[in-house]
Amino acid sequence: MAAKAPGAYGRNDPRRTGVMLWLAVVSTNLIGLFAAFYVSSTLRAGGGNPDLLFLFYYGSMLLAGVADAMWLDEMLFKGSFRRSLQGKTGRFAGKNEDVDEMAASLKRGSVSFPVVVIVCAGLTYGLFNLVNRGFDNWWKDIGEHAHVLRSNASTTAEQQQAILELSQRIRPEVLPILEEALLDGDPEVEAWAAWAIGRHKQNEVMNINRVPALIERVRNGAPPVRHEALIALARLQHQAIADEVQAELAAELDSGEAIDPRLIWGLGYLQVAESLPVLDRALYHPDETIQRLAAWALSQHRDSGKGREAADLLEQRLPAAPIATKCAIVHSLGVLADERSNLALMHAYDGLSPEQREVVCERVTVHACPDGENDREDLLLPTERFGMKTMQALGAMRATTPHIRERVEPWLEAVIAAPETAPITRESAQSLLSGIRTQRDDRS
Repeated sequence: MAAKAPGAYGRNDPRRTGVMLWLAVVSTNLIGLFAAFYVSSTLRAGGGNPDLLFLFYYGSMLLAGVADAMWLDEMLFKGSFRRSLQGKTGRFAGKNEDVDEMAASLKRGSVSFPVVVIVCAGLTYGLFNLVNRGFDNWWKDIGEHAHVLRSNASTTAEQQQAILELSQRIRPEVLPILEEALLDGDPEVEAWAAWAIGRHKQNEVMNINRVPALIERVRNGAPPVRHEALIALARLQHQAIADEVQAELAAELDSGEAIDPRLIWGLGYLQVAESLPVLDRALYHPDETIQRLAAWALSQHRDSGKGREAADLLEQRLPAAPIATKCAIVHSLGVLADERSNLALMHAYDGLSPEQREVVCERVTVHACPDGENDREDLLLPTERFGMKTMQALGAMRATTPHIRERVEPWLEAVIAAPETAPITRESAQSLLSGIRTQRDDRS
């Protein structure tokens, strides 16, 4: 008995179906484009519910991908997938059916329809991200953290973590978000926002227009916020704030309590000559880390016009300083590179035992983040033994004038000849002596 064709089989008009599918493609893709614009602009502006908006966003993409796939199936495979959904097979050919078309519909493509849907959805996703300027990447890098900051449901810890993430995204659109957090009303959040803005020194839109928000917090913020804003402005090298940073450090030195090392670090960035007296005080603080940071900060005055004055302060502290501070001072004198400091360096070297000359001069680390754990900067590098650190400093300043050379050259000869001199220090001294003699212009 012959099989009976399904009802209405053979009445399908391929041209009419193709037109309908094409209209569906146009409609769904327009909806998708609207979703791409609307969702991205709304979330970038900080509005809307992300869960609902993303449901609309990705739902529109999926709908457009399915419509595109159905249309491709119609164009490439004569509606093979559509026919299978309708229960139509090549066994039934109505009197009005195009037999060639029915035969073609049996030739399935090399990929299944679900794969076509995935490919179409992926292409649609790529197109929409071009239209909305890479919204998905923006959301992952910036948007979701900005949403946490703006959400009333977020805890202070969650907001601080969001600020920490944004502090590492050196992009123009991040600064307005951080400035918004700077006026949050929660002192802990505001303090973190101030720190994060200071971290954006290299941001292409960081200019004087970004400074007033921090200055306003210095004037009107809660004490923790004011403190972080001062450090941020110092880091941004806003020299007009130097007096207040100096006063803050002086107050902490007067209090006899723990010193925030970031204040000294900030003065090193500011490089203001008026900072020398308070940094000199810090050189004598009981905490060796504070002493070492003060030495580093003084070394940053090399190009401020007060390099010699800074070197004088370091040389005065050098003889009685602890060994760790001696290391920092030697390093800093090498940075200042005033050849008159050769004499102080030689005297310091001679005043140590062979064992002390082999003490490793460690780096000093500053964590600029308010939590004291993140945003790390290592100073006084490279790590070397005291003897090598001394030779490096002598090499940086060299001995060029005759009256200094006549003392440096015999001293280097004695270091080279001394049996207790470490081999690597001896080799460095030989190289330094050779370089000094090569540059002499007074030889007959």
